[in-house]
Amino acid sequence: MGSAGFLRPAPAAEPAQAAPATSAVPAVPATGAVKAHYRLSISAPEALIEPIRERTLIGRWRERPDYDPDQFESLYSHIEAEVVSLARVYGYFDARVEVAGDSTEVRINVSAGPRATVARLQLEVQGPAADDPALAERWRERWALPEGSFFLPDKWEQGKRVLLEAIHWAGYLRARLVDSEATVDVLASAVHLKLIIDSGPRLNLGTLRINGLRHFDSKLVEDLKPFRTGDPYSFERLLQFQTRLSQVGYFNSASVLPDLETLEREPQTLDVPVLIDVTEVRGQRVALGAGFSTDNGPRLQLGYDQRNLFGSGWQAESALLLEPSHQRLFGNVRSPIASDGSFKALGSSLDRQDVAGERVLRTSTYVGQGRRFFDGEAFFSLTHQSESRTLASAAGEPAPTDSRVAWLLGYSRTLNRLDALLDPRRGYSLTGQVSTASRALGSDRSFTRFYGRGRYFLPMPAESSLAGGTLVGLLELGVVAAQSREDIPSENLFRTGGSQSVRGYRYLSLGVAEAQAVTGGRYLAVGSLEYQHPIAEALRAALFYDRGNAADALQGFKTFAGYGFGARWKTPVGPVMIDLAWGEATSRPRLHMSVGYGF
Repeated sequence: MGSAGFLRPAPAAEPAQAAPATSAVPAVPATGAVKAHYRLSISAPEALIEPIRERTLIGRWRERPDYDPDQFESLYSHIEAEVVSLARVYGYFDARVEVAGDSTEVRINVSAGPRATVARLQLEVQGPAADDPALAERWRERWALPEGSFFLPDKWEQGKRVLLEAIHWAGYLRARLVDSEATVDVLASAVHLKLIIDSGPRLNLGTLRINGLRHFDSKLVEDLKPFRTGDPYSFERLLQFQTRLSQVGYFNSASVLPDLETLEREPQTLDVPVLIDVTEVRGQRVALGAGFSTDNGPRLQLGYDQRNLFGSGWQAESALLLEPSHQRLFGNVRSPIASDGSFKALGSSLDRQDVAGERVLRTSTYVGQGRRFFDGEAFFSLTHQSESRTLASAAGEPAPTDSRVAWLLGYSRTLNRLDALLDPRRGYSLTGQVSTASRALGSDRSFTRFYGRGRYFLPMPAESSLAGGTLVGLLELGVVAAQSREDIPSENLFRTGGSQSVRGYRYLSLGVAEAQAVTGGRYLAVGSLEYQHPIAEALRAALFYDRGNAADALQGFKTFAGYGFGARWKTPVGPVMIDLAWGEATSRPRLHMSVGYGF
């Protein structure tokens, strides 16, 4: 068997310095409803003061409402042993403790001596894992007690667990500790650490053992696994598999774990069976929903989903959406997701929209192929768009009307690196789209459309006065490359304004003036910066500044600002956002209300 020899993690960023001799801390007045029953004064190194106050009996009972003075002698008698034990936990192995006082005041003086540091570290790995340089690098990154650092017994125990876990995750599930030793040299205030691990053989991913399937075929699960039977074991692959099962839409819950019991029963086996437990969604679902936003007013939605169309594993969804300014009927069908994340989809929709004086009746039909990743999705499609458009006009004048048709070849990609999708506090979300149409292929006008949107969530530093706050940034850009916007279906042009873009303005009211309406332009630019600060557990205050516009030419392109304040109330369906914004161009305030972020 091979041996990794001495793996020495990089030294600490700064060499350990001797702790201050002592730090006298006077008694702190009690806070809250319970008055301190006795004073507690501690003279000790800074690292020990809080543990003595919080983890010793004499410290914990000082403000307990159920304290009985008859307990004092028992509490007092344990102080020296408790403090010596605590000192060892923090690396002071030659501590001397003096205790004085009575039932009205307790004085603890700790002569801790020098704090022990890690003088020598021997990490030795035996077996096949010794020849794995990637694992060695991972151990160095995770090791918590490099040479030169203060020795902490808790971190020593934690470090051993972390190393074994790292080896297990890499596929050496039979890895075990051969030797573990921490030798303390009290006179030199030094600790020598020795850790020897036998990795055992690297195991392989075995067959799937699936529980919970009632209506779906096991092939649906098999096709989603991101590995082949016999591939080297990787816990990361199992996590990826579980994520796919959870997001595919067929299961309410999914669990993917190695079958460790089989490994114990069969010590010679090299293949790890994979246990899968799933809970299927209902094959059919009828949903009725209602809502409200200041952009679109009250909303009613009726939907029907079929999760196993004709027993094929294909999913179908359809819905009717009713709003005062927008009505939509749509249906989509999607194939099961394959092991590489790919799927096929097709669908059609009928929309009627009347916003800012532009009334549009449109149909859209698409067919395409996509691929789902752990952090987003890509989709390539061919879409047919057809619309009839009528613009509001001045009294006595005929309303301008036209119809437009386009065949679009498009590609879209989303990327979500967020700590939570419903109410994120950290990370970013990116969306990119490109599509093109040609008159030579049946479109009324040739054009190419580019669109991108990014949203970033930055938590404030924990040590700052803004701790707990979040900075939210938004950037949205769009360009339609064409000689004119005429004959381009309005769905491909840009307008902005409203609760999810530039606040302080009516929904989609910023764009190109035409007749008595506002229509879409070929250029879009929107930027937003918002700061959210917690007020209560489920409530945050917000300050924001938005700026943007949509236009038909870059020359003379002018943006408008909206700014104000609001509140964010955390709910199970996402944050309810209420904002009061001042529109720079309108010189008037506007109230906005919506739920969740648009990713």
